[in-house]
Amino acid sequence: MAHPIGGRSCSRLLSTLFLLLAWELASPASARTRNTVSASGVVVDAVGGARAASISRARCARIAAAVWCGPAAAAPASAIRAAEKNLTKGCVEKFDAAADYFPEKTALEDAAIFHVEYRRSYKVVTVKDVSAGGRPDRYVLVQCGTPAPTLAGELAGAQVVTVPITSLFAFSTTNLPLLVDLDRVDVLTGVAQFDAVASREVRARIQNGTIVEFARVGLVIDVERVVSVKPSLLLAGSTSGSTLAVIRSAGVPVAANAEWLESTALGRAEWLKYLAVFLNEEHKAQSVYSAMKSRYRSMSLRAAAGPESERPLVMTGRSTRGLFTIAGGRSYVAALIRDAGGRYAWADDASAGIASVDLEAQIQRAADADVWINGGGWNNLTGMLEDEPRYAAFKAYRLGHVWVYERPVRPGSDNDYWSRSVTHPDLVLADLIKIFHPTLVPDHAFEWYTRLPAR
Repeated sequence: MAHPIGGRSCSRLLSTLFLLLAWELASPASARTRNTVSASGVVVDAVGGARAASISRARCARIAAAVWCGPAAAAPASAIRAAEKNLTKGCVEKFDAAADYFPEKTALEDAAIFHVEYRRSYKVVTVKDVSAGGRPDRYVLVQCGTPAPTLAGELAGAQVVTVPITSLFAFSTTNLPLLVDLDRVDVLTGVAQFDAVASREVRARIQNGTIVEFARVGLVIDVERVVSVKPSLLLAGSTSGSTLAVIRSAGVPVAANAEWLESTALGRAEWLKYLAVFLNEEHKAQSVYSAMKSRYRSMSLRAAAGPESERPLVMTGRSTRGLFTIAGGRSYVAALIRDAGGRYAWADDASAGIASVDLEAQIQRAADADVWINGGGWNNLTGMLEDEPRYAAFKAYRLGHVWVYERPVRPGSDNDYWSRSVTHPDLVLADLIKIFHPTLVPDHAFEWYTRLPAR
């Protein structure tokens, strides 16, 4: 409801009230008008028995200001009242303009592709576009039960998402372990394809019918399915494209999931906090991430303590029609190799993701590599030569030091490396240290990596 006195008149009233208060305090008691303000804000005669003697004169002015100008005018602008913790479920019942509804804020340490800014009742999330000349995506996350802000300037046209979200459609399986780690699988209502899901927690919800499939055929999004369910948020690889534009126009917010653009494994893992801001679960995300990072750093320091001469030379990838696909020298895989105490054959390469080099260039660069990782698609060493006879030129192949991340989570289950490893780089690092320096982690059991057998 609008206040009966507007902003300019309200200011004049406040000035008058405080001048009267100053006069009252300076005047003799016999000369004062003996009226006061009741707790309800009604002016009453102090002599007629309705006197509110317990209310101080200073409070009189503030109460009158609150009645006529609104609660915000009665308190100093700097008096921000913080809630005890973020509201992770439900909505604000009574909006307070002076309240900070996000006392638990995220603090980014390693991620470089997104950042978060906080206001009292909304957050601004920015995801960078690393393409040349690309504009960043911005999302305004408004606390449920509070008014949406007026968007202008760089926020004009930004998508508005009500938080905490109550339902989520996740296009990538990399989003699913984040929900498991946050203990918030309850909000997941849609996945792209059932067959791609390895998580026990998610599969249980698929089986009881609480999750739908929305890109079953060729990973093409079924727009009608998404719009009919109307989730609080759709997480996709990007926000561009005509299909996603139709979904947005139907009132379903779409946010980019771009953790794969991060150049370090820890940066990728910190996207746990990205999903957490949509759930108001910043505190839980910080706790989970800090514990994982501590384990990662501890192992990395041990691996780095050894002499350079004991660091194995490492190669990655596989050949297809004469072109070798490798991890770029600025990629998170290259960083993992370094942190695990290895020397990457293409450490001087400038690519942040994957790169392709001629097979002959790979032989020249990595023929003497001690270890070969992240090839994949082979059942044994014999099958590798059937795929490409020139693999025999690599020492790592001849010594049988070829490792792939295809160990199943449980006997008969699917491999979840491409989903769970994102938020658990400490386990990936432990696997690699076990390969490069087995005595450093003698008790570690391989999580994903397995050595290819001869046959």
